This record gives sequence, structure tokens and C-alpha cells, in this order.
Amino acid sequence: MDYAVIISAVVLGLSVLATAAKFIDWFIHSDPQTMMRVGRWMLLLLVLAGIPLVIWMIADGQWPGAMLVGAAMLAIPTFLKWRTILGPLRAAFNRFRPRPRPFDMKEWPNDVAGDPETVQRAAAILEAYVHRAAQQDLRLASRIDGNGMSRAEALDVLGLDANADEAAIRAAHERLARLVHPDHAATTYLAKQVDKARDTLLRPSREWRRLSNG
Repeated sequence: MDYAVIISAVVLGLSVLATAAKFIDWFIHSDPQTMMRVGRWMLLLLVLAGIPLVIWMIADGQWPGAMLVGAAMLAIPTFLKWRTILGPLRAAFNRFRPRPRPFDMKEWPNDVAGDPETVQRAAAILEAYVHRAAQQDLRLASRIDGNGMSRAEALDVLGLDANADEAAIRAAHERLARLVHPDHAATTYLAKQVDKARDTLLRPSREWRRLSNG
């Protein structure tokens, strides 16, 4: 045997082994979606390669073989669905379609809206956002009210510390309201200041109850 033929056979065998090793390495380390996409392309190329073969067999008068190859070509899309075979072609044609403008909204798939896990996650995020926004509003309301009295001033008017609860606020207001009532020779200004201090301290709890009920 000619040495050139032997060397060519050895080189061809080594090339086949190297290609097989590369393919096995790719098969092991590739993600399933990539494998499915490559498999679709291979099946599509196989179907397209069978078309010239069928034409040649019909022209040569090999009708049984042409019918067998044609049946095999139709069987592949039948078992794997036409959509799977035509998916790569649709993806290739989509590259030539006009792309959406920057301000066009993205269309969401229909199954996303009906996913219970997605809905629960979105509801939890919305609830956390509303809770955080409500706390910020309450802190802002506790610092200063609409009439200009801060929380520290209101506590000083009622003689309370910063840890006073609603019951202590109401008790201090009732006690001071009796002392500064205009009927007891007090001024109307002092009575209004006591009422304003009570409203300033109780407004955060009222706002919180309103947000919770709403």
C-alpha cells in the first residue's frame, strides 16, 4: 500500500478522533438550551440536504428510494414538530426585521402574568415598598406638622419624654386642658397650644391606621 494513502488515513483518523473529543467536551459542558438550538440547526440542515438527494433519485428513476428519503424527511418534522424545525429559520429572518424603537414597550409572554410565584413575588415587593414609603411619611409628619410645631416642641408643651405612648399623650392633654381652660382664667392661646401639641403627637398613629385600613 502506498505510504501516502496510509499517512492520509492516519491523519483522517486522528482528525475524526479530535473532532469526536471536541464534540464530547462540548456536549458535557454546554447548557441544554444551546444543545437544543444546535440540534435544531443540524436537523434543519439534514432536511435541506435531503432535497437535492430526492431530486437526483427521481431524475435517476429511483422512485422507491426517493419515496423512502422523502418519507424520512417528512417524519423528522412530524415527530419533532414543525415549530422546532422552523425555529432557527424564524430566528434568522427576525434579524432582518425592523427593530423596535427605544421607547416601544416590550411585550411580556402570556404565561408570566398567570404565574402564581411571579405574582406573589411582585405583591411582596409592592407591599415592602408601600410599607417603607408609609414609614418615611410618618417620620416626616413626626418631625413637623402643618402648623409649624415639631414633635420635640409638642413633647415639651405636654411635659412628656420621647417614649410617651398614645395613652400618656391623651392623659397629659386632658390634665393640661383643664388647667389652661379659658374658664379657669387661662388664655385661649395656651389652650390652642395644648390641643396642637396633642394633635402633633397623635398624627403619626392616625396616619398609620389610615394607611393600614386603606
